[in-house]
Amino acid sequence: MLILILGIILIAFVTLIVLKVKSKRQFTELYDSCLMILGVVSLGFVIAICCLTVEVATESIIDEKIAMYQEENEKIEQDINRIVREYMEHEQNTFSDLKTEESSITLVTLFPELKSDSLVQQQLEIYAANNAEIKNLREEKIEISKIKWILYFGR
Repeated sequence: MLILILGIILIAFVTLIVLKVKSKRQFTELYDSCLMILGVVSLGFVIAICCLTVEVATESIIDEKIAMYQEENEKIEQDINRIVREYMEHEQNTFSDLKTEESSITLVTLFPELKSDSLVQQQLEIYAANNAEIKNLREEKIEISKIKWILYFGR
């Protein structure tokens, strides 16, 4: 949309300049003011388009970042699964009636002994931070699609 508007403004600007150059008669201050305003507005549009284009250019790496965070979370889940399995084997007498199919993340939150383990606690914090970052990246991707629409009616 901004590119379309800029195109219209530039056409009007060039048309007014051509009329002024080809015409032999004196133009009014209003005419010169219109040229000045069109020039400033078109410069503003060019700056806005450049700034928004920089944001759109970052879209290509967002999916890679999301994949990286998801891969890191999978590794954390595997580590926590291993820790929970080892803990449950160690404490088999106490937790003999517990289902092992439950999520390891859920099991960690159920047992204070595991929850207080510093390694598990640190990994849970990283896991939560990664999920927050994935959410932010997905929101950023949605914002980029809005910016594309503003720039050129794109998706």
